[in-house]
Amino acid sequence: MKHTKLFVGVAALALMAGAATAETFKMQTFLGVTAATTTAFEDMAASLKERSGGAIEIQVFPSGAVVGPTETLEAVRNGLLDGHYTGPTFFAGVDPAFAVLGDTLSAYPDVDVRDNWFTEGGGLELGRALYAKYDMHMICAIHWPQEQIPSTVPIRSVDDFQGIKIRAPGGLPSDLLTRAGASLVNLTPGDAIGALETGVLDASDLANVGLNMAFGMYQNAPYSIFARHSMPVTEMSVSAAKWNALSDTAKNQFEEACNGLSDTLKTTLGEQEVAAIEKAKNELNVEFIEFGDADAEKFRNMLLEVWEDWGSRNDDARAIVDSHKAYMTSLGIL
Repeated sequence: MKHTKLFVGVAALALMAGAATAETFKMQTFLGVTAATTTAFEDMAASLKERSGGAIEIQVFPSGAVVGPTETLEAVRNGLLDGHYTGPTFFAGVDPAFAVLGDTLSAYPDVDVRDNWFTEGGGLELGRALYAKYDMHMICAIHWPQEQIPSTVPIRSVDDFQGIKIRAPGGLPSDLLTRAGASLVNLTPGDAIGALETGVLDASDLANVGLNMAFGMYQNAPYSIFARHSMPVTEMSVSAAKWNALSDTAKNQFEEACNGLSDTLKTTLGEQEVAAIEKAKNELNVEFIEFGDADAEKFRNMLLEVWEDWGSRNDDARAIVDSHKAYMTSLGIL
């Protein structure tokens, strides 16, 4: 009988110890419940829970389920959320360094080269230093495809942006497009669809081809412009206190899962993008226009002006700009 009681007591202590080391993370994404990014995150959460033996459990909430997309940073600090999978540009109004971290515009030839800045050029460390100031730990950057601009008129060069009326969301991309001569119009994506039809807009900056198609942007815009005007960053961050409560093993598992999600989405979103481009071409007769090397260089030179402005706004923004320029120089881009 004594042995039985002893066994029960030891088992209970073991369960209590296991419960003490388990961490639940309430995390919100930046897109809706059916988006590929959200469903892939849910799959990651289930896999991570199993792999960690229950030490990490993530409750995934789609965009807007808890707070608005620009409010997740504050929601984590207030305890409403424990983390997010989103883009730093949502917090440009909080700190200009988030704007610089969140979109590299025309700096790099493609997102793969840009993403290497995080792993090889010190970008992840700079991102973590920035988020740490807001009591968060950035786990990893996550792949997001290159963006294109639906347009009612052909834009074949940087000079062709002169006088173009374009819907843009603000921040660095809007700054760059303004320097190219575009006239910005503040409209929601939904309102932009009708504005393209009526001529209020000539073009609309929104997202990649897949999301542009999903929003119906190409219904009235027979051109898609690949100008490398915007290369947004998405990332996953959690409460620093919750992160520090994890064991080293659990932290490694979380990082591996985050990087695995990025690899998964590179494949999934890439396949969706190819399918969306083919559908736009074959069903809507959309013409895809890509800027050549000369215009890519011209836009890159304009970017340096944008960076000079935004980099002067605080030390963190300057550190990110300087790091990008050093990495681009090492690659022979600058």
